[in-house]
Formats: sequence, C-alpha cells, structure tokens
Amino acid sequence: MSRGQRPLLPPDEVERLKQITKSETGTLKLRAQAILLWQEGQSAAETAKRTKLTENQVRYLWRIYKLKGLDLFLIDPDPAHVSDTPPAEVEPAPPAEAPGTVSLEDLYSAHKIDLAHAQHIQETALKIFDATVNVHRLPESARQLVEATALLHDIAADIDPTNHHLKGRDMILAQPIRGFSEDEQRIIACATAFHRKKVKPEADPVFAALPEDLRREALALAAILRTANGLDGSQTKSTLITNIEASTEDILVVVDGPHAAADAANAQKLADLWLKVFAVPIRFTYNQPVNVELPDRILPEPSPTLSRTVTVVKAGRAFALRTLERIDALLKYIQSNDLTVLPSLARETERLLEATTLADVPDFKKEIAWLHDIIDNARLTAVFIERLSAATEDSDYLRKLAEPQLEARRAELTAALKQLDMRRYRTLVTDLRLVLLEDIDPNEKARLSFNLGNLLWQQLSSLRTVMEFSTSVSEALEAARGLQDHLIAFREMLGGESAQVLDMLTPLESYLANIYLAQQMLTRLEPVPVKKGRKTVTPEMDAASQAMHNAQAELINMLASGLPAAWNAVNGALFRRAFALAIAAA
Repeated sequence: MSRGQRPLLPPDEVERLKQITKSETGTLKLRAQAILLWQEGQSAAETAKRTKLTENQVRYLWRIYKLKGLDLFLIDPDPAHVSDTPPAEVEPAPPAEAPGTVSLEDLYSAHKIDLAHAQHIQETALKIFDATVNVHRLPESARQLVEATALLHDIAADIDPTNHHLKGRDMILAQPIRGFSEDEQRIIACATAFHRKKVKPEADPVFAALPEDLRREALALAAILRTANGLDGSQTKSTLITNIEASTEDILVVVDGPHAAADAANAQKLADLWLKVFAVPIRFTYNQPVNVELPDRILPEPSPTLSRTVTVVKAGRAFALRTLERIDALLKYIQSNDLTVLPSLARETERLLEATTLADVPDFKKEIAWLHDIIDNARLTAVFIERLSAATEDSDYLRKLAEPQLEARRAELTAALKQLDMRRYRTLVTDLRLVLLEDIDPNEKARLSFNLGNLLWQQLSSLRTVMEFSTSVSEALEAARGLQDHLIAFREMLGGESAQVLDMLTPLESYLANIYLAQQMLTRLEPVPVKKGRKTVTPEMDAASQAMHNAQAELINMLASGLPAAWNAVNGALFRRAFALAIAAA
C-alpha cells in the first residue's frame, strides 16, 4: 500500500504555493516546495532529499503549516537567506530554547525508563503507523509524536507502578518539551494516559483541554501505542512484527517470537480503543509451528480485473465471483476456530448481496441472506461477549454477576456457528458460480463505461439524501456501503482518484458502522419481558448489564461527535472533485 496519502489541499491553495515556488527565492520558496511535496504524499525523507532540508526541518515545517496555513508565507524572508545561501542552511528554524524547557533525552535520561523496552515499543508502533496510513489518516508529522510517546509512555513506571500511566501524563505536562507545541505535548500526555487500563477520555482533564479537532489525533496515537505496547506484554522484547496486511476493511498483524502467542492475545485485548477510534478491525496472530497447517492469510483483492468493453452485468458477475473467493478464504479461518474474522466475513456476505443485484442473479438472494444472517448473528454475539467482559473486568462483583450471561452467550455463539451448514453453503457456491460464469444474454449491451458515471452519482445522491433527511443510522450505513461497494466493484475502470475517494468515504462508513453496532448491543441488553400472572413485566437490568449499557451509550456519544466531520469530508468540494475526476477516467 502507498504511504503518506493525505487529503487534497484546496486547488486555490495549491495554485498559490506553486506561484510562490516560481516567484520567491530562499526560505519562502523552500517552504512552498516542501508543502507541495507533502500534498503529493511524499514522506519526510523524500521531501528532505528533494529540498536539501533535514527530515526534522521538514517535519517541523509541516506541523507549523497545519497551524498557520498560507499565513506561514506572510513572514518576510531573512535577507541573509535570499541570496545564494546553500538551501541546507535555509530552514524554518525551531524557536530558540526557552528557559525551563526540557528535551526528550533529558526526560527519559532523568528517570529510570527501560529504554530498550521503550525503543522496542517505538519501533513496533512506527511499523503499525506506517502500514495503516490509509486507516488512521494522520499527517506525516504525527510520526514524531508516535516516536516521542513511545519513549515516554513508561516514564513514571518506577515512581508509581500501579498508576504510572496517569502519573506519567502529569510528568510530561510538568514543563515544556523542546520541539513540541503545547497541544502536541497534551497529545503525548493523553496517549501516555490511555496506553493501559480502561480508557475513559471524557473523564480525562487533559483530553478535555484539547481543541476538538485534535482529540481524535490524541485517541488515534493512543490506540496505536496501546496495541504496540500490548505486543510486548511479556516484557521480553522478543515478539516482532513479521507482516502487516492493511486495507480499509481489515488489518492483520502477524508476529513471531517465543512469546508471540501470549503477546498477540494481549495486543488483541488492548485493541479495544483501536476499534472505537478507527472502526476498522485489527487482528493479531502469530506464526504457528511449521507442522500446523493454516489457511492462506492473503485474501484476493476485492476489485476484479475488468476490460474497457465489459457490460454492467458482466462486471457485476466478476465482482460477485471475487467476493465469493474472499468468503471462501475467510471461512477457512472459521473452520480453524479463528473467530476474529467474523466482522470481515459478515461484511463480505453483505457485499455479496449487493453484487448479486449488479450481476442480475436475484434468485440467489434468499440463500445468500441465510448465510449472512448466520454469520452476522455470530459476529454480534462474539462482540457482545467481548464488550460485556470488558465492561465488567475491573470489578470482581460485576465479573461474577456477568458470568452466567457470558456462559449463555458463549453457548449461543457455538450454536450459531453450528447452523453454518457447509454442505448447504457448498451447494450455494457451486450453483451461483455456474450462473455467474454463464454467457451473458447477447441483447445485453449496457456497457459499463457508458453507465458507470450515472451508477456512481446515483449512489452518492442516495447517501446525501439519507444523511440529510433520515435519522436512521442503519439506512445511512446501507447507503454508505452501497457507494463503497460500487467504487470497489468498478475500481479498475476508475481513475487514480478512486483511492482518494475511498479513503475519504471510509471514515464515514466506519463511524456509522460502529454507532450501529453499539445500538445493536443496547438492543441485545434489553431485558426480555416475562409473564407474571396476567401481567407482562419487564425485569430490571442487572448491574453488569447496566455497566455495559453505560459503556455503549458513552461510545455512541463519542462516535456521534466525530460523525459530522466525517460527513462534511464526503459532502465537501474536495470529495466531489476527486469523485468527478475518478469517473472522468472511465
């Protein structure tokens, strides 16, 4: 996957930057060149190489541009730099060191930090950060915050082992850290506070002091650090990431080492915050001994290869066949008792329903709905078990109270998976494949290239209508996924901007999916009415269920606060421009 993809800058801003590179010299020209390279998705290293700046100078410049925008170029250039001064000497210099400031090195040297562990976490966190840029969508400058947070997250471990995450937060804020703004320092402090134990951002005073637009960045960095730290739960620094397969739907992190199994399980437990922030499932698995046969971990790409002359129905059938391949691969995990793929499998079966509409094979919808309902019920039950366990883990009383319900739900999950009749599934797949591979009706002349624009604009129009006039999260999610599936199905026919469009659409789909999932959890928590004589009585919710209910309600509120920004990104001019350019290439 490509690194460093970022949202497009407004066209007028890009044009102004290009003018500056032509009309100015010295500092201003270098600044404009560096920002344009950032806009193109170049890394700090690549930008430094092309501008003769250092990587630190580039990262600093990007951070300042985020705050000031084009105001950065209102500063008069230093006359000393306008002449033929070598570019390497022309830099947006960091502010002079103020009295009372401290460096990162000063901080971790002054305290008994396990530097080897901190550097191991730093390396792990950066691998996750780099491999998931299209999921977390953080700017390249956030990489420096990941580095700093990883080094400082255990700064108070020797002072207050039990609450070192909170003590560390306060120590990080005790004095200014050189090279970081006040808000960046707060982000580092928040990520430190959230790297362990249960995360309650709304109750954290430092998080509350952050501007609204930086809160997601703080949670995103915390989610990355939290999973990276989980991968060294054994404190042996022996568990290493060997591979990361990342997409907008699913992330698989493969680790190896003598303690890989335990560390992967620990990281999975600490991925709770990840799901709340990114809404894209992340799974941790470990390399099994060579004598254990595992299913292939690599899924086929979701987008089929299409010719320029393909018809709409033929393209739909290619998409349905590719989706079937992905379902087959995911079912191998289920047969190996790996239930972490249930969210991805449920999404693919839902996608297959959409594909059959495009493929014009409506006779199979009933059987595909049967498959989807089984998988989705199992997914929801597994999520319920996970969230009830998380909501009660800090209290012995609540854990004991929840155990009977957890046992019942585990039995329900086992029963749900037993309903997956593989013989019936194989019959469905065989029959569906035969139909999908049949010759198309010779009268079918609806070329995809002629109809693609209308198909996609209709999907976008449906999404806008639902988002503006409906209060149903499920309807909005269905519309967002409909557009997403059409973009994925026909991606081969679209321009390169389709990747940008999908990147901007994914956060909206993710927010909606997780809000709807939390709503489904609340529905499952509702007590079942019982008959008492002639009356029907609804029992009161027990304390364990109430704890989970409160957690889900808080999650919905947190996600709902970020939903408008995700929708504005899709409903804005930048998205429409990229969308139109992608279609124009068809």
